[in-house]
Amino acid sequence: MRRVYYRSYDAEITSEAFIRETGGEPESFAIADIGDVAIKLVERNWWEPWRPKQVWVLQARYQGRQVTLYESREPRVFNMVTRALQRALEERPKPPGQTPFRRWG
Repeated sequence: MRRVYYRSYDAEITSEAFIRETGGEPESFAIADIGDVAIKLVERNWWEPWRPKQVWVLQARYQGRQVTLYESREPRVFNMVTRALQRALEERPKPPGQTPFRRWG
């Protein structure tokens, strides 16, 4: 059964996929193939006053390449999306013999 963790006009996170709406064709990323998630805070240039000063960016490795899953200038919304992705990743089925934790170093 498909479970919805987050739904908004620009993103939907389910137990099966992360779907991003950017105004054009929606992009879909299978939850099973998402790994190495990273959060970045991007500072914009001061000479571009029409753009937001800070943008939160959610990046991950997807099928062997680095992709941007989501970005927002609103920390509250960004945190909800990040938490929803975390829950979806924690509840995805694990291959037999694989532990959910990676070794450091």
